Amino acid sequence: MKNPQTLAEKLYVYFPTLQLKAIKDYACCAFTLMWCLGIDTDDATAIMAVADMIQHRALDVDCTVYWAKAAEHLTGQKLTVEFKDLKDKKELKAFKERTPVKFSYNGKSHWVGIENGKIKFNALERSVCVEKGNPVTARILHISGGTK
Repeated sequence: MKNPQTLAEKLYVYFPTLQLKAIKDYACCAFTLMWCLGIDTDDATAIMAVADMIQHRALDVDCTVYWAKAAEHLTGQKLTVEFKDLKDKKELKAFKERTPVKFSYNGKSHWVGIENGKIKFNALERSVCVEKGNPVTARILHISGGTK
């Protein structure tokens, strides 16, 4: 994946469906989870995977991620999540493994993938939240075996 949320924005101009609107507006967390789980696919396939997760209720219709359900749907693995509040960008250095982190700015938020203390995945080509905002929370993912 490169920037699947940006592709969804472009597709929405030609295919203005409610589901594609939700994906273009709110699926950054779902795409970031996919990246953290090591799912490497093209942007169009990533959009279809998010639509499939909505259909199978691993995501809400507004793309709210049900962490355990989404991970199990995508990989068959069990997932537990630890929530960690953050205060500033200096705290990103602590994240060596792939970790979803939410940035906030001016009342809006956006999820990105952090690895080795740096942003390594962003579902958008450009995010004002990331450029001007600060990290506010992270999800530490604990994955165990599965069925797939």
